[in-house]
Amino acid sequence: MQTVAIFKLWGKIMGNFFRRTWVGRVIMFLSLPLLILMVALWKPNSEPPIFDAQVHYNEESWDGVSVKAILNTAKAKNVPWLLVGSLPNEGTWLLYEENPDHVIPMLVPYQSSDERDTWFKDPKSLPFIRKEIGAKPYRGIGEFFLFDGQVNTPVVQGMVEIALQRHLVLHARADQFAINQLFALGPNLRILWAHGGMFTSPKTIGDMLARYPKLWVEISHRGDVAPGGTLSPEWREVMQQYPDRFLLGSGTYTKEYWYQFRYSFDRYRDWLQQLPPDLAERIAFRNGLKLFGLSYQAATTSGT
Repeated sequence: MQTVAIFKLWGKIMGNFFRRTWVGRVIMFLSLPLLILMVALWKPNSEPPIFDAQVHYNEESWDGVSVKAILNTAKAKNVPWLLVGSLPNEGTWLLYEENPDHVIPMLVPYQSSDERDTWFKDPKSLPFIRKEIGAKPYRGIGEFFLFDGQVNTPVVQGMVEIALQRHLVLHARADQFAINQLFALGPNLRILWAHGGMFTSPKTIGDMLARYPKLWVEISHRGDVAPGGTLSPEWREVMQQYPDRFLLGSGTYTKEYWYQFRYSFDRYRDWLQQLPPDLAERIAFRNGLKLFGLSYQAATTSGT
């Protein structure tokens, strides 16, 4: 279909020129071989779609970044799936209500950034989690901040029980020690490790993945993955060792990150091309779909 459209456009432009001038006749006949060569070499965009596993539509972005702008840009960049957790959670539902088939809602277990570092011991947190989870179709809890020594509280214990009962994914911005402590509370938990711990080395991440088969790693805001656009050998090695356990994300925590949304995926696509196609596809989107039990059918094109 695209080939036919190209020839029709060429014919319309050149037809008008041809009728009007003798120069047009010459250009028309000289350009035809070049057009045929361009069509022969033309290939549709074969870049894999991307599952964005780190989306926030926080209140501070509502004025400057509209829901339609987000969804239109995601579509234009071939990012069909958005895993969203927002402050307040209303931001998530603004996106979900506009596109429920492609927005995967996550519950942030606190209601403002002021509670980010205290929610795990706040008596109000667990009733809030129970109420929200019971009222709306959340697929998981997070992203939440949780660090060493903050896990063994009634709030976190209650959250873990809810996650296990409802088969929810926990999206944890945590250090490796808190991840260990979460799995100690619930060995059957499914945990998505936000930013891969942010500063945790690829070797340590590999050790954690070996220890916990239900741990996945999301790697937004990790400048060490592909410094200068070249995938680092250490990250390549751990990705090849655990091909089903890595996801990508935009990390749109502030308005400024939304302005970088397009470029984030350009950078991902640059280094994904440095991996074998099957591995690149797993990291780009298949791992995210599998984690959340979603299906994918590639679009088909026709034409000669």
